[in-house]
Amino acid sequence: MQGAQDTGAVRPGERFGRFTVLAELAAGGMGRVYLARTDGGRTVALKTLLTDSEDDRRRFAREVALAQRVRGVYTASIVAADPAAAVPWMAQEYVPAPSLKELLDGCGTLGPDALHWVAAGIAEALVSLHEAGLVHRDVKPSNVLLPIEGPRLIDFGISQAHDVTRTQTALGTVAFAAPEQARGEPTTSASDVFSLGATLFCLATGRPPYARIATASAMELLVRAARGETDVTGLPGEVAGLVLPCLATDPAERPTPA
Repeated sequence: MQGAQDTGAVRPGERFGRFTVLAELAAGGMGRVYLARTDGGRTVALKTLLTDSEDDRRRFAREVALAQRVRGVYTASIVAADPAAAVPWMAQEYVPAPSLKELLDGCGTLGPDALHWVAAGIAEALVSLHEAGLVHRDVKPSNVLLPIEGPRLIDFGISQAHDVTRTQTALGTVAFAAPEQARGEPTTSASDVFSLGATLFCLATGRPPYARIATASAMELLVRAARGETDVTGLPGEVAGLVLPCLATDPAERPTPA
């Protein structure tokens, strides 16, 4: 795929392995995501990396390796990948559904019944992820799709294996990050549970659980998150028992996804 490497774009009809590109779905600074399909008609979301950096290639290969370890009804599975190609790529199950962020922006907050249903699906996805030895580290409304059959957790780009030792972890999105994650400490499955709670809080109230988030600078928000300075005003009482335990400052006090 030399043309893609030169121009930063892939044209409809170009092939990656057994997949033919149909259209572009999303673009970012490091790569793009396309709708593609096999000759037999199976559609996938095909993610490409557009860079000549060896560090970026290593990170992409690591993302592929981690994502291939995940199997579960409420996650989007990897179908095929070639991180060593001229243009590294990864084909993931295509889920034709909006994200929770899109639904929140377009339709407003969720009621208690819907919130419990969404919570159960995300929790099942986290069980699958954690059983594979991974921590997602970026659970948030935009990383959860909502097809009719139930929520799907996506984007394992900054996931980390339990058995990988690091002195500092990738932060993810601060507004949904656990205090220990904001402090740069090692993240665990309990960190994902905090982010699940923050996601559910946002779906119930329309905002993340940190104080004055609309006017805070990035540094102010990071400090509040690191200190665990949550603001849970406005949370409906019917869902407090579901959401608040997930937002415990002490990771040991949070429930497990199971």
